[in-house]
Amino acid sequence: MSANLFFVSLLIALVGPVIAITYLKPILYKVLRMLCDADGGAEFWIRCAYLLAVSGTLLLMLSFGEFNEHSSVIDTVRRSLWLVLAGVFVTVAVISRNVWMQVRQWLAAKELAAHVQGVAQPGPL
Repeated sequence: MSANLFFVSLLIALVGPVIAITYLKPILYKVLRMLCDADGGAEFWIRCAYLLAVSGTLLLMLSFGEFNEHSSVIDTVRRSLWLVLAGVFVTVAVISRNVWMQVRQWLAAKELAAHVQGVAQPGPL
């Protein structure tokens, strides 16, 4: 096993998901603040997203990374990037799916409340 290839792969596995979640953080924070009334709720879920993304890519890298002495640097970096992108893709897909389900429920409840309020207030005769 090549220690250099191992540590470069781990660095890629750490940096990749942090960049992805950092990119999503501003809009994710706004959406989560809309959905989470609890103080600190949005921050909690964003930190969970960071942990899930980083731990997921590290698990993929440790399980399927190529670190042996006979591997070329290019092959190792290619495989590392593939694993990291797969991990980030799955993480973002899961987060997006779950957030969108909550947004749909919130929109449906808002629409229902507007409809009920419109029915409850009689118009002028």
